[in-house]
Amino acid sequence: MPTPLSRRRLLGAAAVGAVTAAGFGGRTASARRRLPPPTSVTETDPALLSAIEAATLLQSRALHPRDLLDACLGRSAEYDGSVEAWIRIYSEQAYAAADLAAQRLATGSAPLACGLPIGLKDVFAVAGLPLTASSDALAGNIAAGDSGVWRRFRDAGMVLMGHLHTHEFAIGTATPQVGNPWGTEYSPGGSSGGSAAALAARFTPCAVGTDTGGSLRIPASACGITAIKPTFGRCSTSGVIPLTWTRDHTGPMGRSVADASLLLSYMAGVDVDDPSTSVGPDVPANGYPLSAVGGPQPLSGIRFGLPSTATEELPESVGVLFSAFLDLIRRLGGVIVDVRMPTVPTGLLTGDLAEFGVYHQQFVDRLPSYRPESAVAATAAVASLGVPVADYFSLERERRRYQHEYNRMFAEHALDVVLRPGALTDGIRRDTLADTSVFAGARENYFWANYTGAPVICVPAGRSTATGIPFGVQLGGLPWAEEALISTALELQEADPVWRDTPSLVSSPRRIPDVRTTRPGPGPSPTNTDDSGPGFRFVPTTSTAAV
Repeated sequence: MPTPLSRRRLLGAAAVGAVTAAGFGGRTASARRRLPPPTSVTETDPALLSAIEAATLLQSRALHPRDLLDACLGRSAEYDGSVEAWIRIYSEQAYAAADLAAQRLATGSAPLACGLPIGLKDVFAVAGLPLTASSDALAGNIAAGDSGVWRRFRDAGMVLMGHLHTHEFAIGTATPQVGNPWGTEYSPGGSSGGSAAALAARFTPCAVGTDTGGSLRIPASACGITAIKPTFGRCSTSGVIPLTWTRDHTGPMGRSVADASLLLSYMAGVDVDDPSTSVGPDVPANGYPLSAVGGPQPLSGIRFGLPSTATEELPESVGVLFSAFLDLIRRLGGVIVDVRMPTVPTGLLTGDLAEFGVYHQQFVDRLPSYRPESAVAATAAVASLGVPVADYFSLERERRRYQHEYNRMFAEHALDVVLRPGALTDGIRRDTLADTSVFAGARENYFWANYTGAPVICVPAGRSTATGIPFGVQLGGLPWAEEALISTALELQEADPVWRDTPSLVSSPRRIPDVRTTRPGPGPSPTNTDDSGPGFRFVPTTSTAAV
């Protein structure tokens, strides 16, 4: 077993090592795809390192994966009592993975993500470990296999810390069992609320979530972290408990754009178990960008579309943050153009509910085990299965028409990016949550990206002076435009690194349930539930043709 390096030796060792530029497909990476030099890292607490900072120290062997894991588990145990982001941890398996990662790192040619701890939203299957979607209805369920996303991370040498809470079955936008680290009386957003809260609290440098109607972007905005909702089909959904098969996206979450971009480089790609991943251009061979170009006006010539109604519902306390973000874009050379977003067809919700109901009909005898608000939503979804098939396919045609209209908006205004607020409220208190279903509320602010399948990055833009809760901004593009969006977001964060702000946590120790790997469930699906879904998937397009 490799001997862990102490923190006293870390900075001295960092000054010696040089980080390899390999890691993505074994090719030499361009300067913007390389990790920063180890000597640039000034943080001395491993738990407070960003994913990029931790990766550069791991690669230079200035930091041992066990030391990093120790710090993350220790911080989680010390502070998660008030946040409760973790539903389970897997320390025995994690330490074994950390030791294997150390052996790979010792060769000097390990993937850039090797040794990084990660938390998975409790909808991603890992063989032999519990998978419950934060619901009593799946108590005792053991995954039969690995999700496509976890296979990729495991093969890259990442260290699974545990599963993170989701709003039950990813149905809602609140994750009410989790506290926001910036104010635990507030919601962290949802449904990937546990993932966002764990990142903000510095329990883990990496996490992943899902997005069906804002479930990556809402918690990213509320917790002051970054999330990337990739193009539909860019990342696998195999082995993931579904909400609606034709609108579910899996995506990376990190403290910064660079952190999320590093994860996306390993998360994206073809998975034979998810045919949607075979559509579209190849993932960049050397991965996605990790650093900004910099300079006085790095966004010169970039055109940002701002919908005329985008700010109408914003409270003044976060409206000023959105305005400041627009000023930052202009200062960096970007051009803001007034646009009118196409209207999301209201009837599409009927098709969403039908897909939702198809999955949950297998649990109709367990509905009393659901949280009351989830049971109401699932019951309505199962009842919606009476929708005629012809109507369902008519709705899918409406969705295609909407996507083409979205693409035409980009073409007519020569846009590179479209802007939307990351939230329409200044935080939401956990004791005042009402209808939190992903199928209710501010659909226009989020559904545009799920119906078009277009990529979106949600980045922090500061914190409200009224509540102290963070606020983010969505940057959307055309399908398959992840690389360009990441490059743009990197410039914005380089100029205004508010992502480095860290919440002040009060010690609240918690004995987090620690589970060992056991015999996998019988399957046949990795989730050990019936998640087969329809025999087709949505296919994103950049076409502008009238439908």
